[in-house]
Formats: sequence, C-alpha cells, structure tokens
Amino acid sequence: MKRFTAMILAFSALSYGCLNDIEEVPLESASTEIAAPAGLSARVSDGTVHLAWSPVPDAVSYRLYRSAGQPDDPARIAETADTCYTDANLVNGRVYYYSAAAVLDGPIEGPQSDQIPAVPSVYSIMINGGTEVTGSRSVTLELTGPSTTALMKIGHDPDLAGAVWESYASTRGWLLEEGDGLKTVYALFQDAGGATSPVTSVSITLDTYAEITDLDISGTPPFEPGATLHFIMKVADGETGGEAWVRIEGFSLQIPLFDDGNGGDPAAEDGLYETSYRMPISIRGYDLAVTGEFQDAAGNRAIPYEMEESISFTDPPEPVYLFGSIDSTTSSITMRWEPSEEEHITGYRIYRDTSSGVDEAADLLVTTITGPAQSTFTDRELMEGETYYYRVFVVNDLDETAGSNEKAASTFDAYPDPVLLDSLSSIGDDRLTLTWSRNDNTDFAEYRIHRSTSPGVTESSLLVATIAERDITFFDDSGLDTEANIYYYRVYVFDRGGNSSRSNEMSTE
Repeated sequence: MKRFTAMILAFSALSYGCLNDIEEVPLESASTEIAAPAGLSARVSDGTVHLAWSPVPDAVSYRLYRSAGQPDDPARIAETADTCYTDANLVNGRVYYYSAAAVLDGPIEGPQSDQIPAVPSVYSIMINGGTEVTGSRSVTLELTGPSTTALMKIGHDPDLAGAVWESYASTRGWLLEEGDGLKTVYALFQDAGGATSPVTSVSITLDTYAEITDLDISGTPPFEPGATLHFIMKVADGETGGEAWVRIEGFSLQIPLFDDGNGGDPAAEDGLYETSYRMPISIRGYDLAVTGEFQDAAGNRAIPYEMEESISFTDPPEPVYLFGSIDSTTSSITMRWEPSEEEHITGYRIYRDTSSGVDEAADLLVTTITGPAQSTFTDRELMEGETYYYRVFVVNDLDETAGSNEKAASTFDAYPDPVLLDSLSSIGDDRLTLTWSRNDNTDFAEYRIHRSTSPGVTESSLLVATIAERDITFFDDSGLDTEANIYYYRVYVFDRGGNSSRSNEMSTE
C-alpha cells in the first residue's frame, strides 16, 4: 500500500498573500512618527515559519526579528520590502518568537511589533491508514501535528468553507461525499500560540461496487487434458489492483488471474485480468461451466460471472483391431479383438448388422462389455447360414467411443433336419392326405413334396407342392387314380442356403 501523507514542504510568498498590492491611504500631513506593523501572523510547516503583516504607510522596508526558546533579546534576521517573509531551516518543535519593524527613508526604523510565537512542525493527514481505495463512505482520518497543536478544521473544499474549528485529535471519523470516484479531505491546524498550518489534504478513491463484464478463453473447445488455456476477464471501469480467479465446474481448482504483467498477463494494470494456465491432466469432462470471480481493491465482491459457453476436456480413445470370427455354429459367432491398454477405458460395445456399414445405431447394439481386459464375445441366437457384419467400439470414462474395423462372419450352414412323413391317410379313388413332422431349424426355407409311381422318389421326381410356412405340415394331393396306380411320396426340407434333406418314403401300397 502506498502511504499518502500530506506534508507541508514549501510555501510561496505569493500564495501566502503578501500585501504589496494594497493601496496605502495618504496622510493629510507629514509625520516623523512611524507605527509598528500590525497584524503580524505566522503559519508553520516542516522546518519553516511563514510570516505576514499589514503594510505601514511610507515604509520602504521591514526588519524581522527572532529569538529562539525565549522571547528575550530578539536578533534581526532579515530585511525585506515585502509584507511577508519565509524563515526556513528551523528546528521542528522548537518555539520561535517573531516581531517586525517598519523602516522609513533615512533609514529610520520604527518600533517593533508585539512578538508572536511559532513552532515549525510537520502536519499530515491520512485516510484509513494510507490506503488508496475504500469501499465505504465512512472512513477514519489520522491527523498528525506537534504537541502544541490545539485546533483543526476539516472539510471537503480547499477553502474549508463551512468548516469550524474543533479541538485537535489524532483520529477522527469522517463521511466522504456521495458518489464513487476520487475524494479529497482538507485540514487546517492551529497551535496554542495562534499560528496556523497551510491547508493539507489527502485523497482516496471511493469504490462501492465491482462487476465482471466478460470472461473468455482463447482457443476452441474441446481441449485435451493438460492443455494450456489463456483466460481473459474484463471488469467494469477497468478497475486495477483487484483479485480475480476462475473456477471450473466439478473441480476445486481455483485459477488466479493477473493484471501485473505476470503469469501470462501481457500488460500490467490495464484492467484486463489474464493468465496462461496449463490445466491438470486430471481435469476431464464434457460441457463444464466456467465461472469467474472478482474482488476489487476496495473489497467489493462482484457477482460470479458464468462464461456463456461451456468447455470440455476430452481424449477420445484409439480404436481396437477386430480380428474377426474365431468360431461359429449354426446359431452363434465368436468374435475376437485386440484389447485396449489405454487409461480411462471402461469397456466395449459390440454392434452387428446384416449388411456392411455398421455404425452406432441403437438398434444395432448387441451388448455392452464392462472392463477393458475382455477380448472375445460370443453372439448367440443367430440365424443359421447367415452372414453378419461386426464392429467393436471402445468406450472411455467420458463415454467417448472409437470404432474398430468391420469384419463379416457367418453362422455354420448345416443340412436341415429331415422331417418324418406319416403314413398316407384319407386315401380315396382320386385323392389322399400327407402329414409330416415340423422342421425347427432357424434357417428353414420351405417344404417341397415330390411324387412318383415307382419307388425311390428323388428331387427329380414330380414336384407336386411347395410350402413356405414351417407350421403347415400337411398336404391334400388330388387328381389321382389310386385304383390303377401306386403312388410314392417324399417331403424335402430346404434351408435358406439351398441345402436340403429328404424324409422317409411313403406309398399308397
């Protein structure tokens, strides 16, 4: 903190108000008598006494006399044509006695005026211990003067208009004028001998609120964990000397921002609080809120400011390699892949389709595997003889995924199970009925019924019917001549792969 202490270090004779420009009143008749200067007064400051008096008619100069410690035996210290004089290089705290005499042409010196005491001293005034800024109109003044100080005046104006003399005190409460901005307090001191100090003053900035107007991050999210980010915070009125920081949702980390040219701040005290900060690798996540906070030099706390856009810290996983099928049955396929060794992997998702171009569509998800160590999966309840397409998606703790290469695999296409043809029934002169057992193979395609008039029915024999519904296990054959012919039948089962199996043979014999 800077210490603001108003000290009286110099005094100009012109500013004190020498009276050379006052017009003298001419006498009606000449006189050889001369009066002593009237109105001799003193103002004191650091090692200095400033004297002033009223002019004496016909005086060509004035002689100043001084004694130290006691009023006895004053010695002449100066002669001046002005009506003011500054006595410097004095000892602070020591009592000096002064008198003045007018001098006419001749030279003729008139009588000395009455002596007045003066004690050169340092006078000062501070606000709140010398701080530059305050957040409250109510402040404490600290006033410094010598032990001989008796009275003081305090006010908001340099001429101390309206201020009244009050007993000197080293501290005093004071209410600053309304409205934020620079405030100045003025003080005038008077010692027991009647000598006054020059007007001293001190200033302080009144600041009663703080506000963040913008918060931004350079770069475009998402960012990699451990990335270096540059934060920029703007505050109302470009306030300097405050403290600013940033918080990220879900993490206790508090990132300080600077306005002193350090820590990534390019320009000191420009009202922009900035930093270039390397984020910890542990900060990972999607759509994290970023909040700025600010407290100005006066202690005012701004309302937390949430950045308009959230940020993300992500590291998508590398895809694994899918080797393909290592085993298959008529209803299952076992796939194998290279397991991931990356950190933060939580498992795998297996997707399957009946055509190439597998993606992460929800209806294609077969299963979710928890844990990164597993490297195989058996897909069951599949169609026999069917070709399927697979991809393995690796998943991390942020639910980020990466898809493997695509592999095709087929279930084993076995010959269909043959059905059992029952004995022919309802045999008439021109018709009969066939019944058989149901085929339950998953890749069932159809039943085909072949007939011949000689034993040994084959697929080359007459095809009398094709039935695509597995649950229809009967057929009425008509247009026959059972009196003249013996008829032989077989039921063939076909799967979708074109494989077939034949039933036993039955006849009307």
